Amino acid sequence: MDNQPTQLDNLARAGLGVGSLAHAPLLRAPEKVRTIFLVTIAAACLPLAAGIVFFGYRAAWVAAVAMISCAAIERLYFQITHIPSLLGRSHAYLTGLLLALTLPPFTPWYVVVIGSAFAIIIGKAIFGGVGHFLWQPALVGRFAVAVIMPALIAPPAASSLQPDRWPILAMSHLVFGDIDQAQPIRRYQGWQEQFEKDQARFNRKKIRQLPSGYLVEHPAAALARLTDPRHEPAYSALARVRADIPGRKPTALSQLPPLNDMLFGARPGGIGETCAAAIIAAGLYLIYRNYVKWQLPVLFLLAAAVVAAVAPVRLAGPGGSVEWVYFPILYDGLNVPATLGAGFTYVNYQILSGGMLLAAFFLATEMTSSPVTTGGQIIFGLGCGAVAMLIKLYLDTPIPAYLAVLA
Repeated sequence: MDNQPTQLDNLARAGLGVGSLAHAPLLRAPEKVRTIFLVTIAAACLPLAAGIVFFGYRAAWVAAVAMISCAAIERLYFQITHIPSLLGRSHAYLTGLLLALTLPPFTPWYVVVIGSAFAIIIGKAIFGGVGHFLWQPALVGRFAVAVIMPALIAPPAASSLQPDRWPILAMSHLVFGDIDQAQPIRRYQGWQEQFEKDQARFNRKKIRQLPSGYLVEHPAAALARLTDPRHEPAYSALARVRADIPGRKPTALSQLPPLNDMLFGARPGGIGETCAAAIIAAGLYLIYRNYVKWQLPVLFLLAAAVVAAVAPVRLAGPGGSVEWVYFPILYDGLNVPATLGAGFTYVNYQILSGGMLLAAFFLATEMTSSPVTTGGQIIFGLGCGAVAMLIKLYLDTPIPAYLAVLA
């Protein structure tokens, strides 16, 4: 037995002596599955934190309920079915967190629990758990909630007459404010600007207290009407209005939150959908850790942007007529003073709303349900992005990007 070759002897025969191994290792040991899940959870906490800032404690409550429900339901399911414990291979907490990021902050707790049950049981457990499911489990739960209980994830009663208006907190009530106390406003010109107006009115004692929050039209809902043939456009879709339109109707883009609000999250949406800056930062970190290949999210967003740039938009014409404008990104050129240009701004709004960024960086990139090869991820990203934008433009659904990933 003493004469048997050792591992070092075998390396020497292969020409790999101690000297050749004295530097960096030849192969990098793969990270543990549990580590990948924990790092992804940490990254997803960044858009969650932004959601808590703008939607208050209710966002944290929805996230906590979703994560605890997913973990408890998974444990109960495997106990009932007598399947061995997943131990460190369970990513129920990650599933719950991603589900919470897709939900509105005013979602009732029991709706969150039902969505969690669908995510864990239908989305994952019946296929054998981690590494075997066909669809992103969190999206299965979100889809089930949207189909079975759409009325239960509608905005608070204060906006019942205007269901397209969703709440955000005012600047004076961040984190601890109650979005159920949000007040409707006629025209939302921006989070900072609205607060300054309220502060001035409060200082002049025209109002007794600063508003807890605002009911603001959801950008995706406003943009959807511009391409929906069932509705006559009340105003021009693009930022520059044609001179031959009687009365110079107001523009849609001027009614939406400013682009800086879209970037930093001061606008309506799902808990983790609104802060584009947080989603991009978290996504870049996952790319840096090599948990996500850059091709998938980049091509997802590129395909969506191309479709938004060329897909026709309805425009109010003279005498109440309606015309279709093709290649909206080129409408009236891009040389608009002090702006990015009508068409380019329109495309930005389409990309920054409707859960596009969250789907691109966190949901379409699920390791089990997305392609493994780079070529497959390129095709998958292009297909998801294009389909997501087409659904967003021409179908009436609050979850266009999520449907594209599931499809």
